[in-house]
Amino acid sequence: MSETISSSALFHITGKIDHIKSILSEGFFPHYCPEYTLDGADRKAARTGHHPMYAIPMVCFCDLPLSLIKKHLKEYGMYGIGLDKMWGVKNGVAPAIYTHSRAKTRASVSRLVSGAQVSGGGQIAIDTKYLAAYSKPFEGPAWRKDRREKGVRFYDEREWRYVPADPGAAPLFLPWDDYEDVPTRRTLERRLKKRSTLSVPPDDVMYLILPPEKGEQNVIDLHDFLMKLYPQRRDAILVATTIMTTDCIEGDI
Repeated sequence: MSETISSSALFHITGKIDHIKSILSEGFFPHYCPEYTLDGADRKAARTGHHPMYAIPMVCFCDLPLSLIKKHLKEYGMYGIGLDKMWGVKNGVAPAIYTHSRAKTRASVSRLVSGAQVSGGGQIAIDTKYLAAYSKPFEGPAWRKDRREKGVRFYDEREWRYVPADPGAAPLFLPWDDYEDVPTRRTLERRLKKRSTLSVPPDDVMYLILPPEKGEQNVIDLHDFLMKLYPQRRDAILVATTIMTTDCIEGDI
């Protein structure tokens, strides 16, 4: 049997069970995430500890087998949902484009990123913005929990992301001041939810991951939620069979 470091599932990790319930009932919709891009101003901000210049609307997933997901859980939260990778492919979820400081692609990608944030209309400008929105450094500083974190190897996360293909819904690069303006950000995210939500069919749910703390109660709570969520009992039972706790990942896999 061949071995692979790619997974048959795309995992989305979060810190709350309410987020998992919301995804199951309402689907995924993009939220604005501040991120250092490859633009020169952003790289300078990353070096000096300042916040990123822009936020990008996205939903993030990782393409890691279950046996390698432990670090990801500790970083992003102990709740997760794994969807069939073909669900992601059908919905336009795609791998991030990684590059590094000495790569032959770096200068070209950096120019695309810089140009994307000041470009006007037209299809070429839109295409450039999407390439920029999917581009990431191989490693470097990250903006997490309102502070800079050094030495993150982004490539280890094997990120796939969904950036909405609807330039009329909301800007792909939201300036920091607009991101910090909560009413402005919430208005844009409500628009994204209305126009760019990805539904989650029960047949595509492969894993529901819960922390071991209060494990039995968590499982019962989520099981009861599923029984109320799906009109077809078959769907509720199918999704309920995917529930597992993180101690299985840490100890048994």
